[in-house]
Order: sequence, then structure tokens, then C-alpha cells
Amino acid sequence: MRIRRRAAGVTLVLAATSFNLLGTTGAAVAQPQGGIVLPVRSHWQTLADSHHVYFSAPGDDAVLATDHDGQVVKKVEGLDGARGMTESADESTLYVALPDADAISVIDTVTMTETRRISTGAGTEPESLALAGGRLYFGYQATVFDGGIGSVALTGATPTVSLDDNPVWYSKPRLASSPGAPDRLVAADSEGSLGMRVYDVSSGTLQETAYSDAVGGVKDMAMTPDGSSVITANGSNYYHQRWRLSDLTEEAQYDTGPYPNSVAVDSHGTVAAGIVAGGQWDVYIYRPGETAAYRTVALSPGYADLLDRGVAWAPDGSRLFTTRFPYSGEFVLDIVDDIAKASSTITLSAPPTNPVGTPVTVTGKLTSLVSFPKCGAVTVMRDGVAMPDVKVARDGTFSFSDTPPEWNTYPRYRVTYAGDARHVPGTADVMVEFVG
Repeated sequence: MRIRRRAAGVTLVLAATSFNLLGTTGAAVAQPQGGIVLPVRSHWQTLADSHHVYFSAPGDDAVLATDHDGQVVKKVEGLDGARGMTESADESTLYVALPDADAISVIDTVTMTETRRISTGAGTEPESLALAGGRLYFGYQATVFDGGIGSVALTGATPTVSLDDNPVWYSKPRLASSPGAPDRLVAADSEGSLGMRVYDVSSGTLQETAYSDAVGGVKDMAMTPDGSSVITANGSNYYHQRWRLSDLTEEAQYDTGPYPNSVAVDSHGTVAAGIVAGGQWDVYIYRPGETAAYRTVALSPGYADLLDRGVAWAPDGSRLFTTRFPYSGEFVLDIVDDIAKASSTITLSAPPTNPVGTPVTVTGKLTSLVSFPKCGAVTVMRDGVAMPDVKVARDGTFSFSDTPPEWNTYPRYRVTYAGDARHVPGTADVMVEFVG
């Protein structure tokens, strides 16, 4: 059953069920509740703070602001080619890169109005933004063939813009910073293979402290809240990477699958790593310091792509916001508000064929990185008809036997775990052919 309601130009779909089905044998994990169609025709970045979720929409020349429930607050228009966004530490000011205007927009987040526009120079086309060392940094087009890093001194009545004296990038670099390392700026090549650099910006200039050529074509990146590491989403890989900030040595890999396109870290260090071609799952969630996902999220019941830079946390980690593009052509916000719960993974096994009139035995296992309550059970249905519940052993295993009517030669068995205080629901299917 689905319930729809429309408000402020937004359709909110609340799903009565919240699981994803896999193939004949396999596992499943919970989906976010429903999806909210956003009134935009494009997307470049999703950003969240304590009260709002922002979506930059270059094709709309706008930034859309919603609350944490997805209700539209305001669509700020007239923002030429709006792309990269960042926000002041007190969340009072949103900065938006406007490449089509060679400028950066300054938006008051209380009134949701543009209060100032800072020119970055003709032909600069600024894109990615980050605040570090008391300045606003931006990746920009320095020459026809080179990308550079510019900065804005925000103190004083008139902002002062400085451009890169020695551009070293193939394309406009992606930028990242963290309050945990306030004088450090990380930059990575967004299209070419010129690697990643860490800068000390305490003097107001770029002083390189670390370099690695082991990464390029970075779609998205985020620093950990303590400022010790940076995590990259490199579209050509089948994994996200975590790098030590001091020397850009690779610390860990998150085996997420093809192709990494987004990453966000909450204030506790929990990592949300998104991919564009996930198949089963779109987003993987990792506790601080861990590389085994305790939660996986499937964003849509049909075909859809998680958008580049389309994952954002509420700062306290209570909600995860993801933006996807279904094949229907709409831009959709999904809100995961039970993010602290772990996945419930069900694997099923059954013989592909079984003689008609004799019972078939289906075996399975319920697993998670978080332990389940004792005396658990799963529900079983054969082609939509309820069968007796099945107890789950302490090690997570279970089994049941069934003899369907002789006319039913292709029964499908669905096994579901309803979830609990520490786990989201899970479900899996298996089909058996009965032969004479």
C-alpha cells in the first residue's frame, strides 16, 4: 500500500513496506521510506545542515532548500549555473559557486535570499568550494587547459579575491576541509590524473604539505571530522579510499562496488559511501574506523541512479539524505531516518528442482554485524500465502520443508525478518521447480 500527499510542490510517498527483493537466492536490506520528488530539473550537489537540505541545480540556475522532512522551504533562483556549495560554521551563510556568472553567491540561510555576489574574475567559472584558514577557496578554470585554486578573504567590507599563480590541475579541482584541521585544504583532480594535494593555508596562501598521484578523476571527497583523513569517491574504482592527511598514504579501502560517485561523513565519523552502479545496494554505511559496512541501503524499487555528490548527513548523524535520478526523469530525495539500525541479511538455499509430491527443504541464514535478539523468527510465504513462522537458531540458521499442491510446479518462497530495535527488516526469495 502507498499513501501519497502533495505539499509545496512536492510529492511524498510513504511506503507501507520497506524492503528490497533480490534474485532466487540472496539477501535484502531496508529501503528508505518512500521518496520525495524535488521541483528541479538538474542536480550538482546535495548539502545538509542542522535545519535544511540544499540542492544545487545548475540547469535551473537555482538552489532548492527543504527541511529535514523534505518539505520545500524556498527555491532561490537567479543563481547562474549553481554548482558547488559550502556553509559557514554557524550555518548562517551558504556559499554557492556560479560558473555561468564567474562569481560566488552569498546566501542568508534565515531569509534564503542572496545578500552578496563576489566576482571571481572573467573566465574563472568557479565550481567546488571549501572554507579553510579563514578564507573561502574555490576550484576554477585558470586557463583553457589548466584548473586552479582561488581564494576569497571574507573579512572586511569588501572581499578580496586571489587567484592561483601556478595552476597544476588538468581540470577544476575538488576541494574539501574539516573543522578538525582548520588550516588544511585538500584538493584532487576532478577529471584528469594529476592526483591529490594537501595544503597548509594558515598563511593565506597554498603551501603544499603532501602529494599523491595514486588517485584522479575524483567525483567527490570528504574529510573526517578530526581532520586526520580524507575519503575519495573515484568513479573508475570499485571501492572508496581513505587517505592519511599527513602524507596521503592510503589507509583503507571500502569495498562498495562500481562506480563510487559520492561520500559524506557525519560529525561522529560515520561514513556514507555511494555508488552509481550498485545493482543490489546504492549506499554503504561504515562506523568510524571500520571498513565492513554495518548497513546497506537500496534507494529505489526500480531503476535509478544515485547522483554524483548526492549523499549528505544531518550533522548529528540522525538522518541520511540521498538524491537519485529514476528513469522517469524526476529528481528524488530519499530520507533514511533509522540509520543507526544495522542491516538484516537473509541468504536462502534450495534445490533448483524437486520431485512432485515430495517435500522440499529450504535452508537459510540471518546475519548482521550487530547481534540479533534471542529466540528470533522469520515469516514464510509461498506465493503470497502465509506459512508457519520459522524459528532462527542462535547461529542465525533456519530451515523449513513444504509440499505444495501438485499443480503448483514453480512455487516462490519469500522469507522475511520483521526487524527489531537494532535491525531494519530484511527479505529474500527462492524459487523451486517441481518435476514429475
